[in-house]
Amino acid sequence: MSLCEFRKILKGATREQRHNLGKITGSGFGSDAQTLCNHIRYLRAGSIGQLFWDESWKQVVTDVADHIGIDWLATLKGRRWKQLKTHEIETAVVAEVFQNMWDRLSLEQREQVVLEIQRNSDDPRVEELLLTAGTMAAAKASGFGIYLMASTVLGGLTQTLGITLPFVAYMGISRAIALVLGPVGWLALLGGVAFTTNQPNWNRLTLAVVYISAIRHDPNEK
Repeated sequence: MSLCEFRKILKGATREQRHNLGKITGSGFGSDAQTLCNHIRYLRAGSIGQLFWDESWKQVVTDVADHIGIDWLATLKGRRWKQLKTHEIETAVVAEVFQNMWDRLSLEQREQVVLEIQRNSDDPRVEELLLTAGTMAAAKASGFGIYLMASTVLGGLTQTLGITLPFVAYMGISRAIALVLGPVGWLALLGGVAFTTNQPNWNRLTLAVVYISAIRHDPNEK
């Protein structure tokens, strides 16, 4: 059965998490597990194609990873694709989008963000992540790092799409970057990240992958 891993994650998620996923992916028919599975099929294959599409969640994540251009050599580390776990590819997607976002900030803007974080957070892991040279290395070292990056990306991208979600974790960095860049800056910053082909399906699928990664690593659910 296709999307069985995705369905299993949804069944273990809270009602609020499923609702949020439905909201960011534009599901207009509810947010129960089966409806969201059907919606992912629609986003990936289209109105007609969904009738014949029967791939796994790992394949969906792989397609998104190809679309945004992750470093497959770094992710595979000499392994075959079949040996990779889905969550490893999700992490690569999260890190790629976050890194692209962070790279678009000037050194001065990064310093301003770190200062804002220092003022608003007592958690040294936040500053450590922002000052790490490679976010992929930080993500692999810490489940918290993955969650922080994923929730920050969601904060920025959902703001760009005009969606408001009741996240807490991402608000520190998202607010800090927003103070530095302003709302127009968010749009300019994120406009070229992952969403360069003006295809709403890829937009929503990328958000779905990032949000599933956040669910997997949510420290509040441990």
